[in-house]
Amino acid sequence: MHNETNVNYFDNIYVKKLICRKNFCSPDWAENNCVYGYNKFYYFLQGEGVLIINGDKFIPKPEELYLIPANTIHSYYHNPNNPIEKYWCHFNLVLNKEKKFIYSKESTKCKISKEKITPLLDKLVSLDFSTNPLDTLTEKAGLLEILKIFLDNVDMKKILPSTFDEFENTINTYIKNNITKDITLTNLADIVHLHPNYFIKYFKKHFSTTPIEYVNSMKLQMATYILINEPDKSISNIAMDLGFNDYRYFSRLFKKMYGITPSNYKNSIG
Repeated sequence: MHNETNVNYFDNIYVKKLICRKNFCSPDWAENNCVYGYNKFYYFLQGEGVLIINGDKFIPKPEELYLIPANTIHSYYHNPNNPIEKYWCHFNLVLNKEKKFIYSKESTKCKISKEKITPLLDKLVSLDFSTNPLDTLTEKAGLLEILKIFLDNVDMKKILPSTFDEFENTINTYIKNNITKDITLTNLADIVHLHPNYFIKYFKKHFSTTPIEYVNSMKLQMATYILINEPDKSISNIAMDLGFNDYRYFSRLFKKMYGITPSNYKNSIG
């Protein structure tokens, strides 16, 4: 039984599926030391590959479900002669008190039977291009069910933040309140009264990424919300509204984070 003191982390949980697919990986499926502002689920079906998460090396096996928390450095590659087939899902998640999952070597993977999880994953895949707003509820329910299955099969306490950190809260609140502005390293260092050089090291210890990469990831998450809820707004206006002076730079960042351009993302949601 899980520690009841952890239950509060799920009281006001926010989840949003960004994309879910099932496929054989292309021969060039590989990336080195990448960090993204969203979470990843990988469910492996077959093939030969490697995941390196925060320096820890894993050889995925069939029916293993991996969680890579947001802002966690990781690398991956596979053998194109024995290609990986997997489900993959990118999603945003925020726990109570603006907290997020943290990486733990012991609790990053578990084995789940195909019979138990593939119907849920297939449903998420099938809804990727749905224009029915009610399907958002189905997506959330399915993603939460997968999350519950995962947490039931790992030591949940290891990926939950142990305490509420005022530093993280201050940073997150400032970014959210100034999301439309050009937020600089100096701005962030000033609000927590730290020298910029020390602030960078302290920030990376808490968030596992650089301040500017983290700010951009939050801005891009807001961009997905605007693309969905304000479909008539142009890409250039969205970029300007989020403090990007160059919409082309914004588009490059968006594609790097989500694997799709803002325009294609907008078209995919109708």
